[in-house]
Amino acid sequence: MGKLYVYAIGGSGSRVLRSLTMLLANGIVCKDEIVPMIIDPDYSNGDLVRTTNLMSLYGEIHNSLQFSNNTTNKFFSTDISSFNKGGFLLPLIGTSGVNFENYIKLSMMSRENQAFMRMLFSDTNLSSDMNVGFKGNPNIGSIVLNQFTQSQNFKAFENGFVQGDKVIIISSIFGGTGASGFPLLLKTLRTSSNTALSSAPIGAVTLLPYFSLKVNDKSAIQADSFITKAKAALNYYEKNVTGNGTLNDMYYLGDVLPSGGYKNCDGGVDQQNDAHLIELLAALAVIDFSSKRHSGTNMTSFHEFGLNSTDAPQCVIFSDFGNKTLHLLRKPMTQFALMMSYLTNRDVPHMVSQKWAKERKSLLGEEFLRTDFYGWLLGFKLQYENWLSEMAKNKIAFKPFLDDKDITDVLNKINGMPECKYGYNPFAKKSYDLIDEKLSKNLSKVQQNTGAPQAFMELFYIVTDELCSDKLKI
Repeated sequence: MGKLYVYAIGGSGSRVLRSLTMLLANGIVCKDEIVPMIIDPDYSNGDLVRTTNLMSLYGEIHNSLQFSNNTTNKFFSTDISSFNKGGFLLPLIGTSGVNFENYIKLSMMSRENQAFMRMLFSDTNLSSDMNVGFKGNPNIGSIVLNQFTQSQNFKAFENGFVQGDKVIIISSIFGGTGASGFPLLLKTLRTSSNTALSSAPIGAVTLLPYFSLKVNDKSAIQADSFITKAKAALNYYEKNVTGNGTLNDMYYLGDVLPSGGYKNCDGGVDQQNDAHLIELLAALAVIDFSSKRHSGTNMTSFHEFGLNSTDAPQCVIFSDFGNKTLHLLRKPMTQFALMMSYLTNRDVPHMVSQKWAKERKSLLGEEFLRTDFYGWLLGFKLQYENWLSEMAKNKIAFKPFLDDKDITDVLNKINGMPECKYGYNPFAKKSYDLIDEKLSKNLSKVQQNTGAPQAFMELFYIVTDELCSDKLKI
């Protein structure tokens, strides 16, 4: 197993990493170890902070479990590792507390160079605060991002890259940080003195406009410029990215811009957009790239994503996907959703009273439910529920599951699926009672010497897998 270095540039990059983390938690397996590398000058960006906190929480859960050929559980099985002592962010040097004019030291230039720079950059550009990124200006980003490749963190990445490792770059094409950072990073990787890196498989996920922003005359970012910026960037990419044999795979994703849109923020803690289906599909592109076998090539393979539906739905469900995506997503996401619903609707007194908990009270009893691990799992559950809720109310919406409050049987949770059939036995257990029964019946499949976190996750994975296969036929 190699490492897949995932360069996530700007706010869109962080949002895709958030969805990727959720998919991996659901048990959708990536064959490579994931190493996130976030590039964003806006360190307080709400999307960035939320994503790094989520990945850290994922790491706590993953590191408490063991995975081998004998392990059944696939929840949280893919390793998401940091590259610099617990951090995921590639810091930029010299951008804090300065505007662009001071960053480029305009006042120290000759009169001729000052005049030239004022031709290239407007007064608004020059006075732009570097603390919150490039505010949709790739011309600024292309200058500032030149320096991150000289940092110690980047040098450590470059020196540690070995044969079998891969790189994928996630960026938007309609902003400032991503549009400028992607071509620069790709060129740097391909000209590295480390031949393992310069010849490595490199993919890219490029996000075309897929969301809109509310009108805000005071903001430097306006949604009506997204399409124009995307066209200009695509023209540049055709000549300098996909047209010169430096990229193995290019994934394009976008959507029709909806009316309304997100709150228009220049950056900072308030920039925290709701999760979007496009970001989930971009995360699937990362998993797809990891699964590919790459040989030396000077041709770029292009990938797009389309729904199986003939008419564009306003709310996407599992059945709108093609067979490959449906097979990849539906069962693991349903297994995870069943476990999360159980943890929501069965409290601690109920759980410790069940046979499966009482039989191994020293492992799975009340003491276990007070451990850090169980607290981390509940914390992740809350973030997972928020992620699903955000996608369900977005435009275009993705709502794979019905809300627990709207159903009487948890096995009827999948949106658009026929109701679960139990046969003619009037005494058959249903819903959460059936899960309790299966947890007790399958406890013997978990080895006696298994630690508590491992036993808990193994047991729930076995039971949810059985329910999906036997009852839901997926």
